[in-house]
Amino acid sequence: MFSNATMWLHGLAGAAVLGFYWRTLLLPKGSLAHRRTGRRYLLLLVPLLLSVVPITLAAVRDAGPARVLQLVYLALVVATAGWTAWRAVRDRGDVARFRGPVFRVLAVALFGAGLALMVVGVARSSTLTLGFSVIGIVYGGAMLAFLGRPADDGWWLLRHLNGVALLFAATHASFVGLLFRHALPGSAGETMHALT
Repeated sequence: MFSNATMWLHGLAGAAVLGFYWRTLLLPKGSLAHRRTGRRYLLLLVPLLLSVVPITLAAVRDAGPARVLQLVYLALVVATAGWTAWRAVRDRGDVARFRGPVFRVLAVALFGAGLALMVVGVARSSTLTLGFSVIGIVYGGAMLAFLGRPADDGWWLLRHLNGVALLFAATHASFVGLLFRHALPGSAGETMHALT
């Protein structure tokens, strides 16, 4: 079945991403092995994010606009964190290039999506949705603030580590949530999502 195949692809890509995250994390920072494994990790985010497209399309049919917004938002969070983690190292010698058009679009999109999700959270009285919205507002807001101030010498490392920290949260929360859903199927719901 199409949806099962998509979920398997998403699950396999997620497992590979989790493995490469830890492999990269445990290697000496700045080493050739760390850089190579980190690139593989970031490249594995591409099929993971692509697999979200059919999942989101299915949600349009089955779950409604609020769920679609959450899925698009979470994909945007992961894509933005991955992009900033990668480009900060790539562009460490040229902050203007790092803060170019892609950075600006991602900053505005993430901040705006966080605000939109906050509106949904308030309308639905959903603490979980409000909590998720803060990620985009804070991370996107920090990106927007970075556009208006001079960069110090270590700007790129801070941006890289911020992206990596957000990817840690996204990677592990998704994996733990998946384990909970399969190990304790009756626990699905807002409480389980909040715990993960």
